[in-house]
Amino acid sequence: YYLPTNGQGDIYHQTYYSFSYSEKHEQAEWVAYVLERETLNRPRVKRTDNFRADLEIAGRSSDPNDYRGSGYDRGHLVPAADMGFSVEEMSTTFLMSNISPQVRNFNGGIWRELEELTRGWGKYFKRLYVVSGPILNEQPIGYIGRNNVSIPKAYFKVLLDVDDPEKKGIAFLIPNAVSNEPLENFMLSIDDLEVITGFNFYAGLLEESLEEELESTYDP
Repeated sequence: YYLPTNGQGDIYHQTYYSFSYSEKHEQAEWVAYVLERETLNRPRVKRTDNFRADLEIAGRSSDPNDYRGSGYDRGHLVPAADMGFSVEEMSTTFLMSNISPQVRNFNGGIWRELEELTRGWGKYFKRLYVVSGPILNEQPIGYIGRNNVSIPKAYFKVLLDVDDPEKKGIAFLIPNAVSNEPLENFMLSIDDLEVITGFNFYAGLLEESLEEELESTYDP
């Protein structure tokens, strides 16, 4: 599904999402998937909560114990609820390759708000191309656990709707901290986020002129 380019990690694939894993930071530098109305409207399964190391990662992923006693949440990059149509698919979101250290009230606050907004837009607009991840190209806040998992300063989410009648795109960049500000304050163009992250998010998905148009503007 048109994966970001210019990353530093190794790319892996689950059935419904792909990700680029950074051994240096022991977490994914991005996750990418298509969020569709059809799967969001299927009956929801119960949350699996089965956090575990991802044994597919070449150099082994982080471990749930890295987070124990750290004060940081095991924050999802692909939200469990986005894969809530299947026990098996939801379970993949609890692999530690999909987990990143998030401030508790960020994970349960503004980041959760953005995840819920994204699902609402997914149902309304039928299909969204989603890319999400931590900012790893800036000095981390610190490190946790035996595996030295980096604590990112911020997280991003990019949403693209390429279906008629109203093609559009938007990005969010939110500090890994408690916030009571409205989500509008963290919106930016996809182009601007590409400059910050170094990634090219939707290479090859759109004609160049349309890509320029959708990635250079955004409308809250």
